[in-house]
Amino acid sequence: MFKYEKEGRLVGKFTHSDRMENWVENQNGPKFAKEHGLKQASITYRLPYESFLDFPNKFVGPKKCGECHPAQYASWERSRHAKTVRFPHEMEEVGGSDGLKKPMYNSQATILPDGIYPNDVYALIGTPRTKYGFIDKWLVRGTYHVEDGNLSDLTGKLTAGGNQFSRLWSEFLTPEMAQKIAAFAPGFPTKMEDFGGNGSQVWGTNSYAATYKEKAVFQPATAYCETCHTFKFDFKSKDEFYKALGNPQELQKHTISKGITCEECHGAGAHLYGARGAGMPSNCERCHQRFSYNETDAKINPRKPFNAYFKSSCPACGTEGAQMYSSAHYDKGMRCNTCHDPHEVTFNDWKSGYTKTKLKKTCKDCHETQASFFKKGGIHAKDSCTACHMPNMMSCENFGAVQNPDKGGFDNVRASHIWNIKVDKTAKTLNPPEGKERSPKVGGWTIARDDEGKFFLDLMWSCGRTSFSDINLMGPGASGCHSAVQSTLPEKLHFTNQEMIYDKVMEWQNPVKEGYEKIRKGIADIDKTFAEKTKLSVEQKSRVLNLTNQAQAIADRLAKDGSWGVHGPAYSKKIIEEALIYIQEAQNILGK
Repeated sequence: MFKYEKEGRLVGKFTHSDRMENWVENQNGPKFAKEHGLKQASITYRLPYESFLDFPNKFVGPKKCGECHPAQYASWERSRHAKTVRFPHEMEEVGGSDGLKKPMYNSQATILPDGIYPNDVYALIGTPRTKYGFIDKWLVRGTYHVEDGNLSDLTGKLTAGGNQFSRLWSEFLTPEMAQKIAAFAPGFPTKMEDFGGNGSQVWGTNSYAATYKEKAVFQPATAYCETCHTFKFDFKSKDEFYKALGNPQELQKHTISKGITCEECHGAGAHLYGARGAGMPSNCERCHQRFSYNETDAKINPRKPFNAYFKSSCPACGTEGAQMYSSAHYDKGMRCNTCHDPHEVTFNDWKSGYTKTKLKKTCKDCHETQASFFKKGGIHAKDSCTACHMPNMMSCENFGAVQNPDKGGFDNVRASHIWNIKVDKTAKTLNPPEGKERSPKVGGWTIARDDEGKFFLDLMWSCGRTSFSDINLMGPGASGCHSAVQSTLPEKLHFTNQEMIYDKVMEWQNPVKEGYEKIRKGIADIDKTFAEKTKLSVEQKSRVLNLTNQAQAIADRLAKDGSWGVHGPAYSKKIIEEALIYIQEAQNILGK
C-alpha cells in the first residue's frame, strides 16, 4: 500500500484504524467512562481472550478439544461458527481456490474482487448466506481492489472500495428486482451510479468499510477482524511471525485455530492448561452484544442506558444481545444459552442462504397459552412464532444505499431479538436523531423504546418486510409473508406501508377486544346481582358460580395470550361466544 501511495497509484484516501479507536473510542465510550469515573470503557467490542499477536500462546486448536469432546466438536464443525475464517482452498461451496474468480449467481461479481487473487489473501471471511470479504497476506482487512492490474505483482491502481462480494446484490437485487422495489420505495437505487459510495465497478460487489474510490480503512486484522472472525498462530515469537507476513502459505501453515472455535469461548488451552477463563461457559456477548451508549436512552430508562450499535440506519450484525438487553425476556433472566446450543448454532446446511438455528428451547416451551391459540388453526397456523416476533432486521453489509427501515428492508440478514410487537399505525422501531431526515445518509440511528423503556418491533418489520436471507420468507414452503416483492399471497395482502398492516390488524383485534369487554362487563353485572339475590337455592348458586368461573377463565386466557385475535382469529371469536353463552345462562338463572 505504501508503494502504491509513493508512486501515485493509490485511489482514495486511506485512513488508519486501530484497537484504541474500535475498543475504547467507539460509540461514545469516552463519554460513558467519564460519567462513571472509569479510565476507559469498551462499549461496542470486547477484546478476544488472546490476540494473535500474543506469542507464545497456549492455544491447542479445536481438533485437540475434539479428541475428548467429540459430540460438541461434531456439532460445531457443521456450524457457521466453524466457517467464519477459511483459507482459499477450503471454499468448498465454489470448488476451492479456482472458484473465487468465477462470476456468481448469473452476475458479474466474483468472490474475490478485481485485481485480487487467491495467492494474495490469507483467508476469506463469510459464507454463502450473505457476503464474502478477505484478509490480505499482510493480515490487513481487504477494503480495496486493484484497477487495471493485480496485487500479486503490485501493478495497476490500489483503489478504495469495490471490495466485498454481496450475495444480496448479486443474486437478489437484480436490476429487475430493484425496479420492483423502487415502485413502492421511492429512491431505491436502480442503476450502478445510484448506489453511490456503497457501489463499485461491478453489479454485485459493494464497498464495505470504504467509500467507492473516495476513502477506505487501513485496518490491521488485530484492530477489528479478530474480535469475531478470529484466528491464532503457533509462532514462538513476533520475529517468526513478521518473517511470515506477505507469505500466505507460511501464515496458513502456522495457523492453529480459526473461526469461532472452542478456545474463543472457553479460553486458550481451556481446562487442559489452566488458561484464563478455563472451563468458563460460552461468552456469546463478546461478539453478540455490541452496544452504543446513548444519553437519551439513559434518561428514558436509567437501568438500560445502552442502545444497539448502528453503522447506518439498520442495527449492525452482532447486536442480538444488545437488543435482548432491553427486553422483558432479559429482565426475566433469559440469556443466549437459554435457547441456543452454542456448539450447534447452525442446524441446517451452512451453505444455505438462510439460517435455521439449533434451539434448546422454543417460544412455545414458555408461552403455552399463546401456543394453544396458535395451534387451533387460522391464517398463520403454519408459520412459526419467529416469523413475526423475530424478523430479519440487522445488517451484515452496512449496505446503506439499499436500507429503508420504514419499508422493512432491504439490507436485513439477521434475526432481531426484541420480540415485543407494538401495534401502532405510525410508531417506528428504527429512528434517526430527533429532527433529522429518515435517511441512511444520517448517522446516529437508534432502536425506539415503549412506555416501559423497552425496545419494540413495528408492524412493518413484523409483517411487511422484504428479506432475502430470512428463513420465514425464503425457507421451505414459505410464501414470502407480506413483502410487496416476495409474497405469493394475493396482491391485496402485499403490504407497502405500515398503515395497511395496522388496518388489517384492527380488523382482527377490534371484535376480540369488544368481546372481551362484554365478558368483563357481564361478569361484573353477575357479581353485583348475585350478591343481591338471597333466595337462590344452593344448586342455583353453584351453577351461577361455575358458569361465571368458566367465562372468567376464557377472559383470562384472552388477556394472557395478548394478541387479541392475531394468534388465532377464528378461535378467539369462538371462545368469546362461548363465554358470552355462559354469562347469558348465569343471568337467566339470576332472573335477568
